[in-house]
Amino acid sequence: MHSKATTDVLIIGAGPTGLTLAVDLARSGVTCRIIEQSHEANRASKAKAIQPRALEVLDDLGAAPFVTARGVIDLPTRFHEPSGAVVDKPSLPARAGESFSTPYPDPVWVGQFDVEAALRHRLASLGGAVEYGARATGAEQDADGVTVAVSTPGGEQLVRARYVVAADGGKSSMRKIAGLPLVGETYEKQRWYLGDVTTTSIDRDHLHIWTSERGMIGLTPLPGSDLWQFQSPIRPEEEPEDPSLELYQAMLDERAGKGTVTLTSATWLSVYRVNVRMVEHYRRGRIFVAGDAAHVHSPAGGQGMATGIQDAYNLGWKLAAVLRGAHDTLLDTYGSERIPVARAVLEDSTRKMRATLRTVTGPSDAGLSSALGSIADDITTGLPIGYPDSPLTLRSPQNADATVLPGDRAPEAADLEGHGFTGTLFDLLRGPHWTLLAFEHARPLALDGAKPAHLHVHRITASPSEGAIHDSAGAFQRQYQATPNELFLIRPDGYLAARVPGGDEAEIIRHLAAFRPDGTRW
Repeated sequence: MHSKATTDVLIIGAGPTGLTLAVDLARSGVTCRIIEQSHEANRASKAKAIQPRALEVLDDLGAAPFVTARGVIDLPTRFHEPSGAVVDKPSLPARAGESFSTPYPDPVWVGQFDVEAALRHRLASLGGAVEYGARATGAEQDADGVTVAVSTPGGEQLVRARYVVAADGGKSSMRKIAGLPLVGETYEKQRWYLGDVTTTSIDRDHLHIWTSERGMIGLTPLPGSDLWQFQSPIRPEEEPEDPSLELYQAMLDERAGKGTVTLTSATWLSVYRVNVRMVEHYRRGRIFVAGDAAHVHSPAGGQGMATGIQDAYNLGWKLAAVLRGAHDTLLDTYGSERIPVARAVLEDSTRKMRATLRTVTGPSDAGLSSALGSIADDITTGLPIGYPDSPLTLRSPQNADATVLPGDRAPEAADLEGHGFTGTLFDLLRGPHWTLLAFEHARPLALDGAKPAHLHVHRITASPSEGAIHDSAGAFQRQYQATPNELFLIRPDGYLAARVPGGDEAEIIRHLAAFRPDGTRW
């Protein structure tokens, strides 16, 4: 066994969840290692779309441009009926409602491997890299950290970390080591054939679906590649065969017509069984779980990757703060905030999958089209997610009639102008710091003296004013219904923690004091 290697955070698993966390920690100056048991980067599509809130997260982390350039927004659905009739329908994902005010209102069709590539590139720009072929085989924790046994291509190693995060998927070895079982059920009769295949027989400007009494087949083009994701439900009374290119070709010949679509290769083939499970606790001492290691559910609505990304985004700034000296109790808010979200996602995706499965057999597209169209809604965008009951959220009677409440996601506001600055609210928020916005508030604030690495203070005014940021189109005032002298405290992950009258600044300071060590300043 090699000597111990030390790091602040050891991340196990280099999928979207682990990579998001690694980028978030790296930009905060936290030393971390990210290990992945596979010997190379994932090339399977798995998820094939990314939702608006997850895109906002990637934007903040500096990884969104790659994803948006690679993916596509408008991918209409083409239904092929057994009669040979073709029915075209709009793209399945729903555009987010205007009230959410986001720069990314549309989900983006893109393979999960491209999201991971974007995050890996961003991590590399921050000096980090994934360690492949490394697997955690055991762990012991004490009051100061965790010692993890890691099997690597170079031999066995002990890694000493202040904290460990298991982001290694539904079969997470670290979750099992930590004693955090997934609770729920496996729907043995809800199974799907999946795969990444190639064909030149059909156009790549549509998602193609063939309806049939034997069950639908879908082929979705994966932008920026020559791949298509194949998916087809397995009838409840049938036992799945071993997935193969020959099997998928035979299914297409039977349901689309022989010679209609010719598959030329396959890079990933799988039988997927629907599991609806989650852990009861997201933390065991200094070990945390995130993403599929914490919750697995139906793919309906495309919320799996997005939920994992948001898990990591919630945890990252809290780990960084505690490693800088914040109270360890801050880390307990990770579970208290994210567990209700996971439960809601499990319930929503299960309901939608059941509705869809009732329509996947039949010669007509009518029922299936309606079911698929109802899968995507404001919930699936991730934008309504909030933490109103979090210990970090300061509610007050003055907030009762506000459109944006403490605990809500902070919406975007465009057309802000200041000395040397022209941009949006999200430009001001970008980074691992807290943000205090003072609307029409010229008087000094106690938090003006905060360390820039911890908190940025911006004064926003309705009219141009020296040293302030001008809300030139009134977007901020309208979006937040801001009143003169009002203060808005926004967390590093973009959620409104408090909004109070200017004279109540001390309330904000007292509220957050519980998460700061005695005697320290912001």
